Amino acid sequence: MLYFVNVFLLWPLCVAQRSEISQPVYFRTVKLGDPATIECYIKSELERRVWYKFTTGKRLQFVASFNSLYSWSAIADEFNDRYSVNSDTINNHLSISATTWEDVGTYHCGVIHLNDVQFGSGTFLMFKGLKMISDSIVQQPESTSVQPGDSVTLSCSVHTGHCAAEHTSVMWLKHSDHAAPETIYSSGNKNNTCQRTKKDSEETTCVYNLLLRNLSSDDAGTYYCVVTSCGQTLLGNGTRIINNSAITKSVVPSPTVIALMLSNISLGIMMLILVWILCKSWRKESTGIDAVTYSAVCLSPRQTTVKYSGDSVVYSAIRHCQQNQV
Repeated sequence: MLYFVNVFLLWPLCVAQRSEISQPVYFRTVKLGDPATIECYIKSELERRVWYKFTTGKRLQFVASFNSLYSWSAIADEFNDRYSVNSDTINNHLSISATTWEDVGTYHCGVIHLNDVQFGSGTFLMFKGLKMISDSIVQQPESTSVQPGDSVTLSCSVHTGHCAAEHTSVMWLKHSDHAAPETIYSSGNKNNTCQRTKKDSEETTCVYNLLLRNLSSDDAGTYYCVVTSCGQTLLGNGTRIINNSAITKSVVPSPTVIALMLSNISLGIMMLILVWILCKSWRKESTGIDAVTYSAVCLSPRQTTVKYSGDSVVYSAIRHCQQNQV
């Protein structure tokens, strides 16, 4: 009876462990206003499936949920007019009928078991026409090394040309090797640091700063400044943040490794001492056996000598008697 109770309790956990969530497309690019489909493939016995969006300010925002058992879906109110979920046994795709700038972000597909959510790697939605590197955008510094708990300010200088500053907005993206790109900040139309390049010119230069506080190893990566100016989207050269703690950890062995190394060295020394003691004892035993054998060999000739000596005495006595008779 106890066996079946354990199986009943552990079965949902085993099912959750077998869940496989695949989001094969890390970047999904569409034209502004066009429909978009974000793909997700799920191999799981769990019925509850969800979509979340990683938004500005590192906030995880609920988008939609779907129950595969009853084919029932629920969309958040702010996405209800343009979002829909197309789901079956394996597919769990999120569709957007007409994209806007508010749709930019990282979308994560997941499954729910009790209070736990298992997510996929994520898909970042961006718009076509984005220039990879623009000469009119300068990011400073190009790279910087930080320690855990440090703060750093990233700078993005934008030459807007003939486009008015009020029509320019900036968004910051973070890209790392182990995760999909994510939106971390959006300035909207705030241009408090804009000034004209020349007195008689309409061209302006705006400087946007991004302050990152209390950095950790999760904040390492490349930060891009994305500028939208009069309908044109440009991407900066990027600023790379390097976490020195990760480098230190890779160079200095952990206490566990050091303890294992010391224990192995101590064990090796003890083995050498034990082998030396055994060899020394073996040599002593070998020397004792040789001495006994040598003494036994030496005693045998002595007995033979005594025997021969006795015979010669008897013989000499007989010859002496014969001479007296004559």
